[in-house]
Amino acid sequence: MIRDVSSSTLGREEERKPLMAAYMFQRRVLFGCSLLMVLSLIMWIAAISTDRWVIITGGKGIFIPETRRFFMDSHSGLWRYCRHTKTPNALPTANVVRNFTSIAYVNPVTLMDAKLNASQLDFVRKFSEEFVDTPLTNFTESAKQRMFAHWVRNDIVEFEEFKKIFEKLVLNTTAARPEIVPVAEKPIVIDPLNVRAIESRKIFGSALKKVMVDSTFYYFVIPEVAQMAIFEGWNEKQYVPKLFWPYVRDLGVPAYVLDENQVILQLVPPQPPSRGREANGYVYQPVERCKYIDMFANSEALRNDPSIDLEVMEYIRTQASFACITVFVMTLGSIFSFYTFKNPRYMFKRLAGGIDLVAASTAVVVIQSLILSVEYTRNNLFYAYPEGAELTCRKFSHYLT
Repeated sequence: MIRDVSSSTLGREEERKPLMAAYMFQRRVLFGCSLLMVLSLIMWIAAISTDRWVIITGGKGIFIPETRRFFMDSHSGLWRYCRHTKTPNALPTANVVRNFTSIAYVNPVTLMDAKLNASQLDFVRKFSEEFVDTPLTNFTESAKQRMFAHWVRNDIVEFEEFKKIFEKLVLNTTAARPEIVPVAEKPIVIDPLNVRAIESRKIFGSALKKVMVDSTFYYFVIPEVAQMAIFEGWNEKQYVPKLFWPYVRDLGVPAYVLDENQVILQLVPPQPPSRGREANGYVYQPVERCKYIDMFANSEALRNDPSIDLEVMEYIRTQASFACITVFVMTLGSIFSFYTFKNPRYMFKRLAGGIDLVAASTAVVVIQSLILSVEYTRNNLFYAYPEGAELTCRKFSHYLT
């Protein structure tokens, strides 16, 4: 059979070639966009799964007075937070001035176990039965013993009663105010290795005490108000030296000591060595603390963890919510992008493009919320973002904005 190829048929094929070329170009572009959307989805899931969104470094170490540790660095993501510190522990033979908080129990579990064990000791039972003649005109030795015993035994009602009396007679008096209310000035740094100068110049005044603990004499800086809260011979009782700071902390007594101008005197050990753990009479114990972020922390968690802040929690919940929404929207956009190959109607293409735009918008919300949370932390949370620390990913964050 001889095929009759007319000029009209050839003309129609010639006319269809540009249309077919444009159609194939559109499909290639659509296929590339669909692959890019899938790749973006994978990258986004990988990104929100990491804990390296914000990296804060402390250089050679930034001393945090509240925890008596050197902040080294921290990194966090949407779900997990890690913090690396080094705790300077003075060697038993080191001739240094110690803050009385340096020997205290820090871990809440260890503290509760120590209180439980101490509550079974004979001297605590005896203290709890000590007679106190009320009303008190001054905080007597018997009152100190009773108050400590109630604190150790977790007798909350009785402890609160004695605490109110202590606040009235000691803590809230005019005489105590210059010792516990600092002025808004930068603390004066004191070198704990210079024992002779501290003692001869009486820098800490009567707050510097030479105390025997476990048959060894140590120089301790103990605020005068804290001394007025503890009973005599406390250093000779089991568990008490390490319970001293948690006890007075619950009384509302600050750990710092002020000079005559009400400026904080701050004992700051030398910075950790770049190599090894031991230097300058101290052993620097590295501490790594990693935890998953509690999106809905209760009041007890807020009280025990200074790194938790209500404003920061709002930012974190916003980031987590929109991160999950972004995953859902990007998945939906990828599905519709590939569906247009089966049904090439422009309606589905427009729908896929609109979904991709929504996904981009929700991702921007996550990034912007993250940047705002970092700025808030820098300005308000010294514990999480100490003065002198650097944000490693600062340039990247500014680029994202």
